[in-house]
Amino acid sequence: MFRQDKWSFTGGLGTEYFFEIKKKSSTLPPSGGVYIFSYTHPRGHLAGFEVHPLYIGQTDNLETTLPAPPKLKCITDECWNCTYILLIDDEQARINCVHDLLKNIHPLC
Repeated sequence: MFRQDKWSFTGGLGTEYFFEIKKKSSTLPPSGGVYIFSYTHPRGHLAGFEVHPLYIGQTDNLETTLPAPPKLKCITDECWNCTYILLIDDEQARINCVHDLLKNIHPLC
């Protein structure tokens, strides 16, 4: 789907987080992490991709949480087509990451 396997998102504190890009249908690892559901599409010939974050969340197990995602109707209506994941085992670190990202990114759902 994409030419790259990582994408960076910047939090409100200026921290840059590097997420793995996964297809919507991908099986995810049974690990804790932060996830971003998004609508991602090409910007044009050789211009790269544009990412529209739809929802940002965290879980202690990506594999079991994401098959029944939160805000399913909204993210589906907004054309969710890929998931960005950042593996983080520590719960407080995941919560802090989500809060930081939400200071700079305003998801639609």
